[in-house]
Amino acid sequence: MKHFKGNRLSVRLIAALLALLLVPAAVMAETVEVEDVPDLPNYALPIDFTPGPALKNSAFSQTKDANGNSVHTYEDSTIRATVYTDVYKGPDGSWTHTDIWVADVTISDPSQLRTASFDDNFDFVSTKRAGKIVTLAKRLNAVVAVDGDSWGANSRNEKNGFGVVFRQGKLIKSALDEKGKYKMDLLIVDAWGDFHGIHAAEPGDLDDPYTFEGKKVMDIFSFGPILVENGEAIYDYQGVDREPALGGSWMDMRALKDAQRIALCQIGPLHYLIAASAGQIGGNRGLSMPEFADYLVSKGVQFAYNLDGGVSSVLYFPGAGNNGKVNLKSRAQGRDLWDLVYFATAEK
Repeated sequence: MKHFKGNRLSVRLIAALLALLLVPAAVMAETVEVEDVPDLPNYALPIDFTPGPALKNSAFSQTKDANGNSVHTYEDSTIRATVYTDVYKGPDGSWTHTDIWVADVTISDPSQLRTASFDDNFDFVSTKRAGKIVTLAKRLNAVVAVDGDSWGANSRNEKNGFGVVFRQGKLIKSALDEKGKYKMDLLIVDAWGDFHGIHAAEPGDLDDPYTFEGKKVMDIFSFGPILVENGEAIYDYQGVDREPALGGSWMDMRALKDAQRIALCQIGPLHYLIAASAGQIGGNRGLSMPEFADYLVSKGVQFAYNLDGGVSSVLYFPGAGNNGKVNLKSRAQGRDLWDLVYFATAEK
């Protein structure tokens, strides 16, 4: 989806031309470079891996929905996060018992969408440093958190170290497979907090490591697939260049199996949604990827990106009990993982 900010290129060009008229000919022979990337926001939080500000007890509240389920909220002057329980209902109105835990988050500044990993240097590629997402989320003062793209597990799964690791405006690693591809669908978060996707990405799909379609990049995730784009569900992740069973080299996401899923989504400017569905436990059936995509569309999502599901899926909110892990129908605290995505308050 697109979220346009004013581009000051024309103003800069005029200023540069006027300046050239006022300098000696010897200076005029020098090359004048014009930056073709819009000015960045004045961020509320530093663009690094420092934790967010401490949370305030007065910002938490709890109510009940029509079915008696708890609805948890954290709200201050910079963020509103509402966490609730839903049940899957098909696009034709059919119902199946699959619980879905949802976090609806609106922030006031793009810098409040942040990433971090367990390794001390935040290089995101260590295979030795892992831990519980809820532990790291607490350390970072996260309002809401979700497991990341698990780069540290590359030696243990089909990703095999391919893809792009780009976090908080910093390129950490980029690796291509034997076919010259990144192997994964990429989620690109630009400097204004907007989501963009590249299907089965290749090097030429990125303008350079720092911009995409003329916008500065803040984060790139390598997992997927993309589930929703421009408000429409995507169903083509079974293509021959992807699904291993069909001859592809991409990860086997068991797309048509009923399973536990989790996705990071954008609804609109600085408005996001995380949804985590239950697996086949506690009377739940689980969801296929097409069903999950349909559900996300029904929530008004414009872009949705699949993350590591199964017992790896963790949706964290500190006011929801169970040590903060919201999606309860799985291993109590989830398995040890490597990184997360989180939303922080900017209120000091």
